[in-house]
Amino acid sequence: MKTLVIIGAGFSGTVAAIEFLRSAPPGARLIIINRSGTVARGLAYGTSSSKHLLNVPAGNMSALADKPDSFLQYCQSLLPDTTSSSFVSRKLYGNYLASLLDNTELNAKANVAIERITAEVKSLTPHEHGAYIELCSGKKIFADQVILAFGHFPPRNPAVLQDVLDSSSYMANPWNGSVSLPENPHASILLIGGGLTALDVISSLRQVSSTGQIYMLSRRGLLPLAHRTTKSASQAPVSFHDELLNAAPTARSYLRSIRAQIKSSAASGINWRDIIAAVRPITSSLWIRLPEHERSRFLRHVQPYWDVHRHRVAPETYTHFDEALKHKKIVPIAGRIKSIELHNGKPLVSIQSRGKQDVKKIPVDRIINCTGPNSNPNLIEEPLIQQLISDDLISVDSLGLGLLVDNQLAVTSKDGTPSEWLSYVGPMLKANFWEATAVPELRLYASALARKISNKFKNL
Repeated sequence: MKTLVIIGAGFSGTVAAIEFLRSAPPGARLIIINRSGTVARGLAYGTSSSKHLLNVPAGNMSALADKPDSFLQYCQSLLPDTTSSSFVSRKLYGNYLASLLDNTELNAKANVAIERITAEVKSLTPHEHGAYIELCSGKKIFADQVILAFGHFPPRNPAVLQDVLDSSSYMANPWNGSVSLPENPHASILLIGGGLTALDVISSLRQVSSTGQIYMLSRRGLLPLAHRTTKSASQAPVSFHDELLNAAPTARSYLRSIRAQIKSSAASGINWRDIIAAVRPITSSLWIRLPEHERSRFLRHVQPYWDVHRHRVAPETYTHFDEALKHKKIVPIAGRIKSIELHNGKPLVSIQSRGKQDVKKIPVDRIINCTGPNSNPNLIEEPLIQQLISDDLISVDSLGLGLLVDNQLAVTSKDGTPSEWLSYVGPMLKANFWEATAVPELRLYASALARKISNKFKNL
C-alpha cells in the first residue's frame, strides 16, 4: 500500500487531498495531518466573521481547476441570488472546501484508505525511498510521498516594538482569535500596515462597535483599491503579452511597459484593472526571467504598488472603508515608527512622516500588527521547519520569499537537488513563481502535484 501524507490542511493541503483522491489508484493510502483539528480553514478561511469577504468574485473561486463553476454552484445552493460577480464571505468559502473534501472522501473510500490525524509533526527522517514522520506524541508514520502544505504564518514583530511586546496594549497576531478592544469603546488604535490585514481588522473593529480613532500607518501611506462591481468586457491587446515577455528582464522595464499600456488603453475605454489582469497569466514567466538583483530591486521599490493594484478588495469592504476615511474615523499615515514609550501602560508612539524630519507623538490605547504574514522559513519559529532546514531537506531562497522547488514542486536541497519523496504546495511557492498566493494559481499547482504523485503510485 503506497502512502501519501499531507502535512497541513488549509487551502493548498485540502485541494491537494481532493485531487489525489480523485486520481489515486486503488489500494493507495492518504493521511492528512493537521494540528488545528479543522480542515479547509487555515489563516484565510478560518475567520468566523461574515464581514470578512473574499477578495475575488465567486465565479473565479472554484477549488477544482476542471470544474470552474464548482464554488458558484455551491453558493447558489445556499444563496440563490449569488452571481459570478458576487463577493461572498471567507467563512462560506471555508465551508465549501470542507464540504468538498468530505464528499470526495466519501466517494473514494472504496478504493483509497483515508485517515485524518490531529497532531503536530515533530520531524521528518528520510528512509529508503520515503520518510518516517514523527509526531510530537512520539508516534511514527512511514510515507512514500510527503506534501508539505504550509500556509501563512503570523507576522513578524517589528524591532521597534521590542518594549511593548509583552504589553496588553499590543496585539502581535490579529488572526489569533477575535480582535478585541480595550474596555473603553472610544479607545484609539494604531494599525501597523495598510493592506488587506488592516482592512480585516477594521471590519472586526466595526463589528464590535469601535468608535475611537483608528490610525493606519505604512511606509508609503498607500490605500487599498477596490474591484469593480461588474466585470468589464474590455481586454488588453493580444500583443501586450509578447511585448512584456520580450522586454528587458528588469523591474524598470516591466513597470515602464505596464504603465505605457495603461495610458494608451485608457483612450479605448480599457480600465487599468484589465491591464493588471492581463499580466497575471504570465507573471510567473516574467518573474523567472528576472535575475536576483532585479528581483531584489522589485521588492524594494515596486512591490508595495504592485500589491495594492494586484490584490484589490471587495467593493462592499472598500465602501465601508472609504466611508470611514471620509468621516475621519480612519487616519492614514505615511511614515515609520521612531520609538515607543509606555505611559501608565499606554503606548506613546513617535512617528516620522515620510519625506519629513519632524516627529509627531501619538498616544494610543492599542497597537495591532497588520504587517501581513511571514513567509520566510528562516524566520519562522516552528520546530519542524527548522529541522527541515538544518537537515538540508528544504532550502530557502536568498530573498526570504519561501521554499525552493523544481518545476514539479519537489523541494530542493541547498545544492539544488530535488527530493524524490518531499514536495511543497502553498504560498511559499512565491520564491519560484511569484504568482502563487491566490486560489486560481494554487489550485493548478495542487492539482498538478497530486496527479503527479498518483501517477507515480500507479507505476510502482
